[in-house]
Amino acid sequence: MLNIEGVQARIGPFFSRKIHAIFRVDTKAGMAKKISQGIIWTFFSTIVFRSIIFLTSVCVARILNREGFGEFGMVRATVDMFVAFAGFGLGMTTTRFVAEYKLSDKVKTGRIIRLSAVVSWIIGSAVGLILISSANALATRSLHAPDLANDIKYGAVAILFYSINTAQNGTLAGFEAFKSIAKINMIAGSVNFPISILLVWYFGIEGAVIGLATNAVIIAILGFFEVRKAARKYDINVNENGALKEYKVLTHFSLPAVLGNILILPVTWFCNAILVKQPNGFEDLGIYNAGLSIMLMANVVNNMLGQVLMPYAVLNFKTRSKKFEMLNSMMPWAIGILISLPCMFVPEIGDMLFGKNFSGSELRATIMIIMISTIIISHRQGIVRNIAAGSYMWWNVLNNCCWGIIALAVMYLLRNKGAEGRAAAFGIAYVCSTVIFIPFYYQKKLCDHHFIASPESIMIWLLVFFSFGLLYFMHMGSLLARGVMLMVTLTIILMLFIRYYKKYVLQTKVKAVLNKQEAYE
Repeated sequence: MLNIEGVQARIGPFFSRKIHAIFRVDTKAGMAKKISQGIIWTFFSTIVFRSIIFLTSVCVARILNREGFGEFGMVRATVDMFVAFAGFGLGMTTTRFVAEYKLSDKVKTGRIIRLSAVVSWIIGSAVGLILISSANALATRSLHAPDLANDIKYGAVAILFYSINTAQNGTLAGFEAFKSIAKINMIAGSVNFPISILLVWYFGIEGAVIGLATNAVIIAILGFFEVRKAARKYDINVNENGALKEYKVLTHFSLPAVLGNILILPVTWFCNAILVKQPNGFEDLGIYNAGLSIMLMANVVNNMLGQVLMPYAVLNFKTRSKKFEMLNSMMPWAIGILISLPCMFVPEIGDMLFGKNFSGSELRATIMIIMISTIIISHRQGIVRNIAAGSYMWWNVLNNCCWGIIALAVMYLLRNKGAEGRAAAFGIAYVCSTVIFIPFYYQKKLCDHHFIASPESIMIWLLVFFSFGLLYFMHMGSLLARGVMLMVTLTIILMLFIRYYKKYVLQTKVKAVLNKQEAYE
């Protein structure tokens, strides 16, 4: 096996102390190895799991036909809305505290895991019962489809077990057991695929909902064993007595986490409601939703990355590694730019994806605005992780309240602008709420000030907004010209990212190593 330290000792005399220090910095890859393995497993399972879900959806759609698949979609949307409440922020809570205490306080970790498991059962059951009791009213009054009442009731079972899954997934992420999460997703998807198809074939929409619940049950059963397997590696008892002693993690973390996330649902609903009341409102909403689906590409990748980085963000909040902050903050932003800029420069992608009914200048303009929002959201993701790592969740609620108020106000002002106004409402709200809270980010050290105000970061933002202005307001012409401009812009941004790394990460680390060497000598 190659001995890195031995190689360093041999080549060291041939290089200056500064170059030697760089080698020393770059080969300290313990955490990097764990993160890369986590990303690989999470990426692989996400691709496989989502492919199975997509294939299942295609088969279910063919069996149910357009109307039946639409009805199932409404039931699924109803279940998803209630799951947001049932989860109670337990996934992020368990990840946050298991990551922090799994080595330093094993008893406390065991109590938190047990508390999250018990709370997931209680809240999942309560929300499920609420859905069962309101199923008839929802089906009759809200969905205007009384026949869906029983299907919604079956969905209550899925809510209970998805709540349990949330706590289990967060626990495994806190243990850095990303391989276990991947295994659960792949096994559950593979087993549930034939079951769902058979259920839909024989029972129609009812079978599709039962298949949804079956998938949640399978994941919960697998998660039960994987959590205990992961805990044994750290010698942690998941049935530790005295779980109620850790109730503060619920009031100080879980409650604001769920409130912050829940705020997004009504703001989205009211913005959509304002839009659909305008002439051709539903058509405009359809165009906006089509453009929004492109944003999901960046969100899926960054959410996958976020699941891996969260436990390390907790540990790094105290040690303040410049390299990790580069990964935590800059990588999601870079991913957002890499995916969004091509869609901004060539919005005709939307015409090809969604066909003649959607194609046109309004869809292309909407896609451009949504891509700006995607880049802003990507820029905030590392900061949001640090907010969770530092347990500033009530501040996150305030941030989301600010964002929601601005989004609703802008949506009302731009209600006559159709899909473009709907996209602009969220984009402007993200810009304003971020700017308003920058002093808080600095004060609580939630991000490196160079990430916000360095010449490199400012230059990247100027390039992004200049490109948007040129494309959106001046309607820059040929596809070839836009393609060339895209390549030039991406190249400059890449060089700026590299310059940022060398200037604020690598040189800082090298200076620290040299100072230690001088102190030792």
